[in-house]
Amino acid sequence: MPGGYRFSLDPRSVYSVYWAIWYFPIIYKLRRNDSLSVKEIRTYWKHPFNGSNLPENYLEGKERSQFLVELLKRYADSSSVILEIGCNVGRNLNYLFLAGFKKLVGIEINKKAIRLLKQSYPELARYAKIYNKPVEEVITGFKNGAFDIVFTMAVLQHIHPDSEFIFSEIARVTNRFLVTIEDERGISWRHFPRNYKRVFESLGLEQVEEFNCRGVPGLGGNFSARVFKKV
Repeated sequence: MPGGYRFSLDPRSVYSVYWAIWYFPIIYKLRRNDSLSVKEIRTYWKHPFNGSNLPENYLEGKERSQFLVELLKRYADSSSVILEIGCNVGRNLNYLFLAGFKKLVGIEINKKAIRLLKQSYPELARYAKIYNKPVEEVITGFKNGAFDIVFTMAVLQHIHPDSEFIFSEIARVTNRFLVTIEDERGISWRHFPRNYKRVFESLGLEQVEEFNCRGVPGLGGNFSARVFKKV
């Protein structure tokens, strides 16, 4: 090219342009059933294009993590083996680690989030076992009752209907308690609202606690926290 200029594209920019066009309102509304495939949902979470879901923004949110720790303290002790599905940069796991919980496992689809976890919480990274894969590809490999506590925060709400088989897998690998903190009302191309009491009680778990998260910064009134006991 003139002047020796060489044109190159940053892969991150390519993803941003792709998703911006794909979800431009007119194009979005023209899509049949306004629905995405499992592959499309996974691609978004591997390479989120909008600021609120970029991994670095998940380093913030101490109120949510403090809320989680206080809830789990009622059902777990320092010997408990704890799994977080969708741990992102590891903020929740780090708060649990600092509270004395050392047997921690996480599943996260985003590679950048895992890199930030290792950079931001190096001591946690030395103790915790982190799987950098989609939950659908990991959870079936765990033994029955592998975890004393399984928890999710704003993750199951993004599970595509075609991946709902993981709910029975979550029930299977839970040994004592399952905690869900999820938006059960919001609807969008990446939000799939469900009543998790109905979901997990139909799979043999018993709900023992439920409350609205209206007063928790970063969550809000659409979120319900539920605790289920393995029976």
